[in-house]
Parts: sequence; C-alpha cells; structure tokens
Amino acid sequence: MKTSVNVSSIVRILGRLVLIEALLMLLPLAVCLIYGESDWRGFAVAVGSAALAGGLAELSGRHRPATSVRSREGFIITALVWVVFGLFGMIPFMLSAVPLGFTDAMFEVISGFTTTGASMIADVEAQSHGILFWRAFTQWIGGLGIIFFMLAVLPEFNKATGISMFNAEATGITHGKLHPRIRQTALSIWGVYASLTVVSILLLWAGPMNLFDSVCQTFAAIATGGFTTRNEGIAYWHSDYALGVLTVVMFVAGLNFMMLYSAWRKNIREFLGNDVLKAFTGVVVVAYLLFLGAALLRGEALTVDNLLFYPLFHIVSAVTSTGFSITGSEGWGPFALFLTMLLMTCGACSGSTSGGIKIDRVSVMWRNFVNEIKKTVFPKRTYVVSINGSALQSSLVSRISAFVSLYVLTIVVASAVVTVFGYSLTDSLFMVISCIGCNGLGYGATGVEGAFYALPGIVKWMLVWVMLVGRLELFTFLVLFLPSFWRR
Repeated sequence: MKTSVNVSSIVRILGRLVLIEALLMLLPLAVCLIYGESDWRGFAVAVGSAALAGGLAELSGRHRPATSVRSREGFIITALVWVVFGLFGMIPFMLSAVPLGFTDAMFEVISGFTTTGASMIADVEAQSHGILFWRAFTQWIGGLGIIFFMLAVLPEFNKATGISMFNAEATGITHGKLHPRIRQTALSIWGVYASLTVVSILLLWAGPMNLFDSVCQTFAAIATGGFTTRNEGIAYWHSDYALGVLTVVMFVAGLNFMMLYSAWRKNIREFLGNDVLKAFTGVVVVAYLLFLGAALLRGEALTVDNLLFYPLFHIVSAVTSTGFSITGSEGWGPFALFLTMLLMTCGACSGSTSGGIKIDRVSVMWRNFVNEIKKTVFPKRTYVVSINGSALQSSLVSRISAFVSLYVLTIVVASAVVTVFGYSLTDSLFMVISCIGCNGLGYGATGVEGAFYALPGIVKWMLVWVMLVGRLELFTFLVLFLPSFWRR
C-alpha cells in the first residue's frame, strides 16, 4: 500500500527543531567557557553538527511548495523529535573529559529530555559544570515538552497543525481550553514555568546552595526530573530548608500548568475547587499518614526529619515523578517500597511536568468503578462520570480504561524481559515502573546495591524505549507500529 505521509514537511520541521537545539546547546558551551573547562569542544561539535543537519534539512525543501502538516505527520514528528534531539544532545557526553559510551550517553540524554532522571554517570562531581548544566537543562526543556517549546518559538505552527501536535505530546485526558492562537497559550504557560523557575532559584540560592547548584536543582525540581549535581544528592546540603523548598516546588510542578495559569489570572476560586487538585492533595496527605504510621510501627526515632521532612519529601518526589532520593529510604521496609511503587505508577496531574498514569485518569477510573457497583444494585438508573461538574463522554472513559490497561501491560511485559537477565521481580518491577513513569528512583539493583549504569546494554536500550513510551503516553508512540497508520 502507498503511504500519504508528507516526508518533506517532516524533514523540514525536524530540521528547524534541530537548529533550535543547536542554539540551546550554546548555553552549556558558554558555561564551560566561563569555568575554563575543556568540554566546550564537545558542545562546539554538537552545535556544529546540529546546525549543519538542520540547515541541510531546511535547504532540502526550500524549492518545494509549502504543504500543511496533518495529524499523521504530527504524530510522526512528535515521536521522532525526542529521538533526534537525543542523537545530537548525546554528543557532549561522549566527548567530555569523562566520556560516556554510545549506549550510556543516549540513555543519559533521553533520561534528561523525558525528565526521568535515571543516570549513567557514576561520579557526577567529576563532570564539568557545562555537562552538569546540560543534564539539568535537558530536563527543563523536556518538562513541558519539546513540541510545546517549538509552538512558543515558531509562529508558523500557530494553527490547527500546532494544536494536533500539542495534543499528541501533552499529557493527561484533557488539555483545557486552548487559546485559538496556540502560540499565545504556549507563551503564557512558558511564562508561568519560567517565573516559578526564577522563584525557586532565588529561594535555593538564599539557602545553602550556590547559584550554579540552585539553578541545576531547580531545573530538576520544576521539570520533575531528578538529576542532581552531587553524588550524595539533596542530602549533600544537610538542609531542612532546601528539602522544604524543593518539596513545595515539586508539588507545584505536579499541578496542571493551564490550571496554574488560570489561578495566576485571578481565578483562584476555580483553582481551589478543582476536583483533580483535591484528589492530588488527598493522595499526598493519605500517603504521608500511611508512611507516618509505618514509621511509628517500625519504631523510628521521633525527630522532625524522620516524621515530617523525609517522608513528605519522598512522597512528593515519588508521586510527581521527580525522583530525588532520600538517604536511608530503602531501609523503610516493604510497605514503604510498595507505597512508593503505587505513587510512581499513579503520578500527578495531567498537563504537568510529571509522568505516571496521572491523578485525572485515576479519579475517572475510581468514579467509573463506583458507578459500576451502583449499577449492580440499581441497573435501570443511568450514571455518568464527571470531573469538575462536566460529564465525560463514554468514549473518553473507554479510552482511559484502555490506556490504564495498556500501561499496566507494558509494565508487566517489560518487567518480564528484565527478569530474564537474572534480576529479581521486585527490582525489575521497580526499575520499569520508575522509567515508564519518568521517575528515576532506584531500588535494589538500581539503588544502593547497584545503579542504572551497571545494567546490561540490552536492558538499558529497553529502558530507553520504556522512557520514551511513558513520556509520550503510549498511544502517540505505539501508533507508529500499526500497519494501518501507514496506509493511505
């Protein structure tokens, strides 16, 4: 069967995106020059390669008539751009003073762009400031999405094409009311994102961190990514103040940014009355109480850190898919491990920078579950699932059920593959749930007993695929493997 895919348009758009990536990599190059580090050469090669590839892609279609990009091309571009960005973004890691191999470099940069935060670097403090900044910056770029960033800077996508690509990349069941001019929506949300970033940097800088560390930790927290600049992680600073600031930043980053923009525009009452916000807050509170009860049963020392800061930080880090870890969390017992896996699977709000199934979908599934129970008692009554007073169409509820089923099936299959390489079921489940939820937390073979960089190469590549599938929320990526997608 012939395909009707407009290859020329796809190449040109990807070329423009690569040119943007080349410009973005000038920032870590400048950081290397400021600190007098030799890694600027690796960034120069990456910038030159990306600029050359982007320029050739643009020139290849300059004499061809402009054609609109339909939803099919939108899906392809949205899926491919993450891989293409990774191919050029990995170059600095491979050419650094402490270089990574091809597999590890690709894992590292995809982990950054998808905001997973699982690292291939054994000693992050041995890396240059430029590399550490690039790791953090990839998370910040990928937090709201590469396509969403493109919509803010390329005016030609200020139309239906941009909306279809945004819907293919954006997370969750609904994306709110988009402005008819999609670029204005993108700029508004990026404005909120940037403002929160600046506030977080200033707060951390006022505490125990220097400016560089506060920038990198903020990029990780606001994008719910989890890369840090210290081998000890956040524990390096021994600061309850830093834990408190980062906990608040992660929680806010787990909220729907359209909702935050609405609150910013003085619509506070609607924001506070939002069903998803209530559900998200409820999950955090209930999880904290369960962690607290388990800690008391274990006979933990009754200190403020053990009973407040550490559990709350860990819970928010897990449910928002940030992946910042707390020293000693693996010793909290099997219940804490089980609850952590549930939180990683659940995720925060749709339209946020977090991964996982999303609170929105969990709420819909729960309400549909309650309705089905009611139908067994009152079969003649009609029940609908509603969020914020709006009834959801049955087709949307069915799609959510299909998504959750496919999400769980992907975890099961990927975990089964990992067990083939000799890892325990618990370790396999944890690393797959961590990667598909773009979380990055480690346990067992990827925690204190090992690390992600110690995994076999084939497992690393499978987890790269799992991270991409999780970031694009399954359907956008998996649809490319359907033969019918490529038919006219």
